[in-house]
Amino acid sequence: GAAKIIESSGVHFQVLYEHLGELLVVLITLDEIMENHCTLKDHWKMYKRLLKSVHHNPGKFSIPEEKLKPFEKLLLKLEGQLLDGMILQACVEQRFDDPAKGVAVSKNSAFAEEFAFNIRSIFTNVESKIGEPSEVDQRDKYAGVCGLFVLHFHIFRSVDKKLYKSLLDVCKKVPAVTLIANIIWFPDTFLTAKVPAAAKLMDKKNLQAIKAQRDTYLQQRAQTLTKDVQSYYVFVTSWMMKMESILSKEHKHDKLAEDHNSRCNVFVQGILYAYSIGTIIKTTMNMYMSMQRPMTKTSVKALCRLVELLKAVEHTFHRRSMVVADSVSLITLQLQSQALNAISTAKKRVISDKKYSEQRLDVLSSLVLAENALSGPSTKERRLVVSLALCVGTQLKTFKDEELLLLQIVLKKLDLISELSERVRLQCDCSFLYWHRAVFPIYLDDVYDNAVDAARIHYMFSALRDGVPCMLHAKHLESCDQLLQCFDKEIMDVFNEVSNVRSSMRL
Repeated sequence: GAAKIIESSGVHFQVLYEHLGELLVVLITLDEIMENHCTLKDHWKMYKRLLKSVHHNPGKFSIPEEKLKPFEKLLLKLEGQLLDGMILQACVEQRFDDPAKGVAVSKNSAFAEEFAFNIRSIFTNVESKIGEPSEVDQRDKYAGVCGLFVLHFHIFRSVDKKLYKSLLDVCKKVPAVTLIANIIWFPDTFLTAKVPAAAKLMDKKNLQAIKAQRDTYLQQRAQTLTKDVQSYYVFVTSWMMKMESILSKEHKHDKLAEDHNSRCNVFVQGILYAYSIGTIIKTTMNMYMSMQRPMTKTSVKALCRLVELLKAVEHTFHRRSMVVADSVSLITLQLQSQALNAISTAKKRVISDKKYSEQRLDVLSSLVLAENALSGPSTKERRLVVSLALCVGTQLKTFKDEELLLLQIVLKKLDLISELSERVRLQCDCSFLYWHRAVFPIYLDDVYDNAVDAARIHYMFSALRDGVPCMLHAKHLESCDQLLQCFDKEIMDVFNEVSNVRSSMRL
């Protein structure tokens, strides 16, 4: 007989589209890296010029002529695929239809609608949090939504004008997104370039206003940076004290649940602070650099203070890593049991409904699947199975709205806590500073001017060291040790020079 297919009218596998968005962001990032890499482009031109001279004089280079043509073809192909900023373009412009096999994607209206529905849902979640203190990964998801929007447009050739405008409006709040290290991405530029048909429908003034917003953003940033430092200094130091007190406290057995709950909230708060501080530093430094605007000394000093605070958050987690790790496993168990309780309530509801239907069975078995996945170690795979199972298990009003909302919060916390150590590493990673080394001398001057807190300096060195793991993968030198030695020498020279100048001033 024919295989049974689940009744899918109320099922939306949103998490699948989110992952597709993440993949598209990888391609966007590669395009932007190539676009921003002047050295690579120049050297590529030089290499092609060199080949021309080989052409004129093949004997001198001992290369058989018949090998040159195919080699040049290969280079051109490489250039087209990787260096022309067309990586994403080539992906979205593929022929997805295959008439010979009876595959018609672009004419599949049900798929077009489902795809569009998921883009809107993800965007609604992103829009409410982006630029807010509770933001934790919404910028990356926003880039993913923009990628999905472009893919949808290229497959189905239709534009949801209202959504397009909303996507652009986000740029008023978030004019730029750092994709990686010093690579900054301007969503409005991307959306107008990749969906020109929609850009033509937009009000020209609106598009120009969005672009002008970047300058306004930087001016406002420069004015608020010092205030930001003061506020975050208060936030982070009181958070550090909370971490100390909460982790050194003995558990009272009657208050276990409360203890886990408060630890969970303090850990999440640490990640949120790290995310906001890191975002301010990266967005500001990278926008200044990308737009070739000079930064004032005051701004540089403020940004460096924020770097120290970011590292202070990371060191607080590290210093107590044993206790943190213990807490994480206990908090995870508690969150899992909260999720299991919510699912068990829903399951009872489904079972008590006596009407037998295929759909009810699907819902029931998916709830059981979610329970099984939640009854074990909280791995990425298991958490993914839970969210996919709940896409099916939430049909037929199995959950009341407020129950579903609470369950989503519990699962979001479970995600954050289960990945706590990698989140901390990621949010506090300062390897982007490698591209902004010019700030270091100004920073040192500031430290010497305020000799009171010279202890801060180890945070800055820790931040500068974040670039080292990347350097170990360098391929453009004989050995990556050369790169490390250069970097080491550069930093230490600045350090010694400033120190010498300062000590001679004291004499």
